[in-house]
Formats: sequence, C-alpha cells, structure tokens
Amino acid sequence: MLAILLVALVGCGSYLWLLHQQFEASIDDLRRQTMATPAGMVSPELPPLVRAYALRAGGTAAGGPTAIHLRHRARLTTVAGRPPMPLEADQWLATGYANFVWLADGSMSGIPVRVLDSFVDRAGRLEARLLGILPVAVGRGPDFDRGELQRYLSELPVHPDAILNNAELTWRQLDDATVEVGSGSASVRFSFDAGGDIIAMAADDRPMTVGNGTVPTPWRGIYGAYKQFGRYRIPSYGEVGWVLPEGLATYWRGEIVSYEPIPN
Repeated sequence: MLAILLVALVGCGSYLWLLHQQFEASIDDLRRQTMATPAGMVSPELPPLVRAYALRAGGTAAGGPTAIHLRHRARLTTVAGRPPMPLEADQWLATGYANFVWLADGSMSGIPVRVLDSFVDRAGRLEARLLGILPVAVGRGPDFDRGELQRYLSELPVHPDAILNNAELTWRQLDDATVEVGSGSASVRFSFDAGGDIIAMAADDRPMTVGNGTVPTPWRGIYGAYKQFGRYRIPSYGEVGWVLPEGLATYWRGEIVSYEPIPN
C-alpha cells in the first residue's frame, strides 16, 4: 500500500509540475510575440494634442523600441468588501502592435497566486493560478478579446512610442481636451489637462464579468504622478474602476517602479 501511495504522489507531483511548465511556456510564447518587431512601423495620423503629448513624453516618431517592459506595484480588489490583494507585476507593451502581456504575483488566503492578463494576436486571455498551477479564474472569448484590447488602449499614456508608431490605432479629437483612440470595435477616451498631460480615461462599454457571462459596463481610470524614467516622462500612478449603479468601484491602484524600452 505504501508503494502504491508513493507512486500516486509522484504521479500527482509530476502532473502538477507539467501543468506549471505548460503555463510558464505559454507565457514565454506570448511574451515573444509581444516583443516581435513589425515588418515596418508606420506613423498613424494623430491629432496635434496627441502628437504633442507623445513627443513631450519622450516618444520617438520614427521607429522607437520594439516594446517596453515596466514593473508595477499594485493593489487589486477581487471581492467587494475584502482587503485588496498586493501585487508585484511585470508588463510588456508592444510598440507596433496592439499586444501586451501582464504577469503578476500575489497571494490569496496566504497561498501564492500568479495572474496572467494579455492581448496577443487579437486574442485576449485572463488566467489566475494558485501556486502557478491550479486555475482559479479563466477568461477567454470574444468579450475578453474586446476587453483586453481596451486595456491595451488604456495603457497608451505610458507608451508614447506606441502612440507615434502603432498604425493599428485610429485617433479622433472630440473637443479641446478629449480624444478617442480605437482599434476594431474597441475604443477609449482620454482627457487632457491645461498643460497637455493625460489625466483620465473613459470607456462606456468594457465587458465586465458577472457570474458566468459579461455585461458591457462603463469603465474609468485616472493617471497622475508624472515622473521621468530615462528620456520618458509618463504618469507613474493610476487607478481603474467600474461605474456601477451605486457609484465608482475602483478595483486597481498601482504605480510604475521601473520602465525599460526594449530595442529593435
């Protein structure tokens, strides 16, 4: 019986190790795709307000890095009424494509949890795994594709090179202080202050998970604490939340602690 138990434990351990390796390999593949260099980055047509922001933020109008790698320190609220979960996160944002990979480590009830959030090759993916092995949250499908693309768009204030070089994006100025950026059916709006800095983001219909489905829900964000990272001057702090009937439910607060362009 002892021998059978040992064989079972070894088999279970091997299976869990394999799940972990497969998960990490899939992350590496997404990261490689995100950092792939486009055949030729083309400057999109930009409203003057947007171009001025991107250039002042340190963006390069001709080419720029393949991607950027930044690190976050954040707090994520997963259940209303419970304390937020502290996270340490790495993120890779592509310059010429609407691609990103966000990888965070935290804990749930004292158990380590690894969270993947990505949009690569027009496909969104959300996955949280206890110990990097056991799935506790999984999101894929058309609604997640759209929602993750909206997340990429919301990250553009910290990626001025993508503003200047990502031809997948279309821009439209709505008034003196508001612009809209979109890709496919997804879009967000940015608000600028009198000095030309982006201070807020809004979308009217980002899919929010409710039960086993999603509901289009107003989504809001703010940007602040502009800092210099090398040649880049970008917002280092942000908050994001859902606009619910009872008010704004902010679920993410975070700050950038490092910022690194990845050269071609």
